[in-house]
Amino acid sequence: NEAARKSPAYWAAADAGARVLRTCVADAEDAHGWALWGLKLGLGPVAAPPAASLRTTLWGLDFSSPVGVAAGFDKRGEAAAPLGSLGFGFVEVGGITPRPQPGNDRPRVFRLEKDEAVVNFVGLPSEGVDVVAARLRSAPRTCVVGANVTKNAATPAGCAAAADDHAAVAAALGDSVDFVVVNASCPNVKGGVVDVKEMAALLEATRSALPPGKPLLLKVSPDLNGKQRSAIAKLALSQKLDGLVAANTTSRRPGAEPTGSGAPPSLGVAPLASEAPSRGGLSGPPLKANAVGLVRDLYEKTGGAVPIIGVGGVASPEDAYALIRAGATLVQLYTALVYRGPSLAPSLRDGLADLAAADGFAKVQDAVGADRAAAAPAARRAWFRSKA
Repeated sequence: NEAARKSPAYWAAADAGARVLRTCVADAEDAHGWALWGLKLGLGPVAAPPAASLRTTLWGLDFSSPVGVAAGFDKRGEAAAPLGSLGFGFVEVGGITPRPQPGNDRPRVFRLEKDEAVVNFVGLPSEGVDVVAARLRSAPRTCVVGANVTKNAATPAGCAAAADDHAAVAAALGDSVDFVVVNASCPNVKGGVVDVKEMAALLEATRSALPPGKPLLLKVSPDLNGKQRSAIAKLALSQKLDGLVAANTTSRRPGAEPTGSGAPPSLGVAPLASEAPSRGGLSGPPLKANAVGLVRDLYEKTGGAVPIIGVGGVASPEDAYALIRAGATLVQLYTALVYRGPSLAPSLRDGLADLAAADGFAKVQDAVGADRAAAAPAARRAWFRSKA
């Protein structure tokens, strides 16, 4: 009954269920599987309609809210519709590979409770694009749906076969998704973090396989140094990318980061309070400051001409708003859902609208890049209106 699923009591019960999964199911991946199962069965709560000020127009697509779910939450494209009903404006499905692959050995997902963070070494398990694309074509739509695409782990990086893998996924997806993200920054598989010099070939192959006008984005690493950030910005402009996703999980650990002239900017946070595996991608609050700085740099280096999806450490309206003011048109989260439960979706979304209104913005989208006076707003207005 949808009316019951909208009630405050139902939302409270859903949050309580999420806490039970986190505290009583030892394997974090199993807990996540149970959460997805509940969403697929239609047991998720239903959010009230978002405020009109949250509406965001990008690539000719209408996002009911600029807050979405990052890749990795719904790897198989099973829960995009119920996630939209929770109050998210979009979902990025995947990563999706051309052929099925199991990923790395379990256990491979670890909660860092004291830090409200997660380390994962999942390794991009996938049913293969044919299965996922068929599922997406038959699923109802409650929000914008994108796809995160990548090569199979067994395919060598930096070769024609890697480009072919990306093209195969893009071709099979076709019109089953609204936008496509090339994942060139996964730290959990061999060759998953692509050298900047090799990205152009992947992007060109992927674009050639997509339907004309389908938005193409690039997901980058949070571990880019200054020179690499400049190279990514130059690549985005030269390739006329429709957007950048900044950023993936980090292989770094606070308090034990590389230093020197070629090192990326420090994460800028205290060492983790939890015992953390040394390998795998770290996500959650430790990435927050790094994400804002990376978005700010990319926005400035591209003159605001390339839309950015900001992701990393988003757990509150203030976190999302900081990314938007730094230059992100859309924001994503994932890890915070583990610790805050499903009610985070509407509460963060609605709080974001309140923050923008308090600063005098009629729409949240008007606040994009507000902290960067050096950017050129005229260069990005066409992106907001449509893909053309």
